[in-house]
Amino acid sequence: MLAAPEQLLADRRIADRLALVASSQIGDAQDRLNVLDGAIRPIWKGGGFVGRAVTVLTAGGDNKVIHEVIPELQPGDVLVVAGQGATHRALIGELIAERLQRKGCVGFVTDGAVRDCTDIEQLGFPVYAQGISPAGPYRNGPGRVNVPVAVGGVAITPGDWVIADDDGVVVIPQAEVESVLAAAEAKREKEAGQMRDIRAGLVD
Repeated sequence: MLAAPEQLLADRRIADRLALVASSQIGDAQDRLNVLDGAIRPIWKGGGFVGRAVTVLTAGGDNKVIHEVIPELQPGDVLVVAGQGATHRALIGELIAERLQRKGCVGFVTDGAVRDCTDIEQLGFPVYAQGISPAGPYRNGPGRVNVPVAVGGVAITPGDWVIADDDGVVVIPQAEVESVLAAAEAKREKEAGQMRDIRAGLVD
């Protein structure tokens, strides 16, 4: 379902602010919670994103439900796939990555594996995964779309905010985004002041 114009505008403003805050600062603002396990890493550097979660639960190594959800994606979505931690088969490669990108999806996160890393980097599509494998996926199912999932030790609900940079991925529950964002911005300013003091020789 398409969001109302007012909601899209509000989301854009939040996304613009979130893009100026590091994932580490967002994690600190949540008492170090809601940070995905460090095993889920960018497959190429410099490809961060901010967006709202569309969640998928799938059998390990199977991408049938990923194909099914792509037509429903909206610009600004992040596709978050709970793949049971299975890294023996890639859930997506270059072809699906380009389809996601063309739908306006801003990023892909999974506790499974992906492939075609060089091609995906050339697309400029941000992908964060627990593994890399040249083996292709099954396409049998089962799977679920827009259900609560657990990825990298973090519970993620459809609509939650997902933020990623070279350090990794953090999640903000949608009901808490304003308070967490304000705290993260305050953390950013505090750290900037501390860095100024260090560079001025005021801190050993």
